[in-house]
Amino acid sequence: MGFPLPRGLPFEPLSSYEKQEWWWLYIADRKEQTLISMPYHVCTLKDREEVELKFPAPGKPGNYQYTVYLRSDSYMGLDQIKQLKLEVHEAKPVPENHPQWETVVEGDEDQEDSEGFEDSFEEEEEEEDDDD
Repeated sequence: MGFPLPRGLPFEPLSSYEKQEWWWLYIADRKEQTLISMPYHVCTLKDREEVELKFPAPGKPGNYQYTVYLRSDSYMGLDQIKQLKLEVHEAKPVPENHPQWETVVEGDEDQEDSEGFEDSFEEEEEEEDDDD
């Protein structure tokens, strides 16, 4: 999605300071009147900027239509609106076990090191008990 942006500083005759132009980019559900993504603050003066808006997927499968907004805090009439259509499918089942999740691996040197750690910890506890 591309949004053309004006260049330069905004004109504000009643302001005593130089104002930077800032833009806000977000996704909303117009039907439900809710924000879908957190607003992203665009404050660089580039011709083009690529951003990633993260948001949770809808809980139910189906077709969804959201709206992407690019809003200016400096210019009237330059806000941009684009439609975003999503097709959400049923989530894949989460596996109950997986070979990568096994905690004990034969011949793993880290396992041997952790056993040595436990032994040294027990020795420290015994020494503390002897000191009391």
